[in-house]
Amino acid sequence: MPKVAIVAYPSVRTAFLMRVLNLQSMKTELYTPDFVDAIEFGTDIIYIEVLNEESDLEMIRQLREKLWTTPIVSFVSTPSIDLVVKSFRAGASDVLLYSNDVTRNSIEAADSVHRALRQRQKMLLQHYALTTPFPSITAPAQTNSIYQLPQPIIVMDRLLRIMALNPAAEEIISISEQSACGKDVSLLFSISVEEREKILSGYSFRSEMLIQHGEQMKTIGYSISPRVKENGELDGAVMILKDITEVRRRRQQAEKAEKMQTLGEIAAAISHEVKNPLAGIKSMVQAVLIDMDENTEPYQYLKRILQEVDRINNFIESTFAFARHRRPRIIRSSIPDILESVIALLSENFKRSGIEVVRDYAEDLPTLRIDPEQIRQVFLNIMLNAIEAMSAKELQRRQLFLSVKPSAFKQGKEEVGCLEIQFQDTGPGVPEDILTKIFDPFFTTKPNGTGLGLAICYKIINEHGGRIDVSNAPEGGAVVSVKLPLTFKTSYETSPITEVVQA
Repeated sequence: MPKVAIVAYPSVRTAFLMRVLNLQSMKTELYTPDFVDAIEFGTDIIYIEVLNEESDLEMIRQLREKLWTTPIVSFVSTPSIDLVVKSFRAGASDVLLYSNDVTRNSIEAADSVHRALRQRQKMLLQHYALTTPFPSITAPAQTNSIYQLPQPIIVMDRLLRIMALNPAAEEIISISEQSACGKDVSLLFSISVEEREKILSGYSFRSEMLIQHGEQMKTIGYSISPRVKENGELDGAVMILKDITEVRRRRQQAEKAEKMQTLGEIAAAISHEVKNPLAGIKSMVQAVLIDMDENTEPYQYLKRILQEVDRINNFIESTFAFARHRRPRIIRSSIPDILESVIALLSENFKRSGIEVVRDYAEDLPTLRIDPEQIRQVFLNIMLNAIEAMSAKELQRRQLFLSVKPSAFKQGKEEVGCLEIQFQDTGPGVPEDILTKIFDPFFTTKPNGTGLGLAICYKIINEHGGRIDVSNAPEGGAVVSVKLPLTFKTSYETSPITEVVQA
């Protein structure tokens, strides 16, 4: 029977919690805050009622340090988001909110037990991985519990040679245990000299790294903890991995969306404030010009003013394009047809720069529900960037590879069918340190650039429910990947249109 410790003063709330836990076949024991030192190491779950914020949070910290294999549930009766956040930061694994709804309280308490027991199992298995000695580097014990863990785990010896990795780790790093065992961990991962020294000194820390997984780069978060013998001697380390690629992508996407929205609002305000006076200036100048002789010098000056007003207007229109939220004109369109129209438009640019366009379009491609003018603008911008990149340096080969093929991308837990359009040039590629900033508004490396071309592309593709990514090809050159969903519903529609018309 699982043992549960409840740290609280006797009250109606604690009596209720004990009754619910007993119904869940838990063996409960009540401890007042003055006697928490009496809680045994083998306790399965600890519930702490958080009343006095500072002292109760400090108690969570102390118990977390002492009983680190036991999940702690913060029991909060005050509906405070700040208190919930502080509980998690102090070391609580979960938070149970007590309300006036008895039924809800019963369900929440029962659910918290099941969550805590699952967490307890994970903690015990991780503790086992950190403390159990392995017989040798070349022959790790296959019966060891790390092989049953769902978390990817790598075990290292004192010299940071890999002793074991479980199936989950093999999957995430695409390396078998047989080929990894005996190798130094720095041969497999880009661990810095400073991080290596930390591991050898017995420090625990967290970090992130990029690894190649098939054709994709994955962002892997990892934590490293020391393995210690019973006598306290350092016996290696354990690395626990987690694929955070999708989490990081969603975070970056949310940050970009927030930036675009803020800048869009600013841009719209600036555009309005500037264009109104310009319209007045233009009207007055045009009125004066009606009664003037075209051959006089003042007439030419006023004409020049009109030209400059138009130039400012055009600049505002192009610079603040992302601030406009016009309703898209959605029609079924062929992606290859749009690509060919852009290639025809830029034919002289390709010829002048000596660039060969290589096409690879899959057969029987479906048409897509898109705004063809907006998508044409995206393709035009990408191709112009490729031409500029390949024209900037002396290259033996100048080629732009275009491909269109059926594909899919993840949206949450779902796979979304799409067409993937790839643009790969043979230019110098994109510096790694600016890849994450390339879609930010006003970010540019060009002396005369506005930094809005790719920001507008990002906005258009995002509004079409798609993805746009930039990377570097292994053989050199930049790769821009645009993914447009086969089924697209605008915000003006109530249901998606799912029929697919063949091109």
